[in-house]
Amino acid sequence: MSKKVKKDLWEELFGYPSFNTRFWATIILGLFIFVIIGWLLLFETGIIVTVNDQLSVLNLLVQGATLFLAVFAAYFGLRQLVETRFISLDEAGLSEMRSNHYLKAFHKWKEAFYIRPDPTVFSNLCEALLFIGDFETFDDYIQMSQNQPKLKKNIFQETSDQILLFYLKSIRHLLVKNQGEAEKNISELVKLVVSENGLLGFQWEFADLRGSMLYIELTGECKEIAENLVSYLSKSMTPNRKIQFEKGDFSTKAD
Repeated sequence: MSKKVKKDLWEELFGYPSFNTRFWATIILGLFIFVIIGWLLLFETGIIVTVNDQLSVLNLLVQGATLFLAVFAAYFGLRQLVETRFISLDEAGLSEMRSNHYLKAFHKWKEAFYIRPDPTVFSNLCEALLFIGDFETFDDYIQMSQNQPKLKKNIFQETSDQILLFYLKSIRHLLVKNQGEAEKNISELVKLVVSENGLLGFQWEFADLRGSMLYIELTGECKEIAENLVSYLSKSMTPNRKIQFEKGDFSTKAD
């Protein structure tokens, strides 16, 4: 089923609402409002009649306009700094994860996530919690992402983002050998994959998962299911085994 993207106000006003376009449009609109207010006070209302009063009002309007410009300049400057900070935190999280410093990676991504609700950052944050073994905090973040409509909309816009969510919940239950709940989430994951005719746009390395101690120490049928799930998502499963997996045979050892 096709979906139509709704245009926001900027897209309705401008064909290509770039950052510069939106910035200067806002500044010009603000200055125009100040000019109109000043004109009305000085020449139309008749409230202010003396020259000194007119100069005082004019000076006040100039100061207000200057403050208006300063606030916007500070806002956009801060926005750029925050964006730079977000990128720096995300890269630091990846570096800590490669070094198996899962707790440090979690704190980096947590700060980045509170700057911008990015789906990749959220997924990395939750995966770090799984490697730490903090399943309670993991559940809190999953619950938060589901209970807040705006946050849910920002994080899970694409089908691939929803697939990642079911992957995380599946691995979470497999690590504690809760096979029933894991298979429920895998079934939902498979439905999404099949509905999209494959894992289009899905790319994720599983080296961190396979290198974590909790995953290494996992044994039995849950380990086989986890291996099959990773093989399925990484598109390394043979065609015949893939058909079986999508039909619900999650635990049979992969070819």
